[in-house]
Amino acid sequence: MGWSYRKEAGETMDRWMKACIANSGSQNQWTDKHGTYFFETTCRDHDDGEICGSIWRYLPDGTHVRKSGTFRINGDGTIDRAPKFFKDAT
Repeated sequence: MGWSYRKEAGETMDRWMKACIANSGSQNQWTDKHGTYFFETTCRDHDDGEICGSIWRYLPDGTHVRKSGTFRINGDGTIDRAPKFFKDAT
């Protein structure tokens, strides 16, 4: 059994994944002037249909990561909290 979210939130997530693919070839990873990052969703149902998750940054050794922040796409598809890379992609 999977998890659910509103269509509008899913459309925003799709735009983010397309931006990541264009940037890195991976659907959840990107590189900018500050480093290489990836995101993971919580895979939890939320009452308003939002999508939430964590942002992780690769450390200079390239094998370890550190949590860099969180994101939230509201149920209506608007961004509540996200890195600039995703805000620009939306």
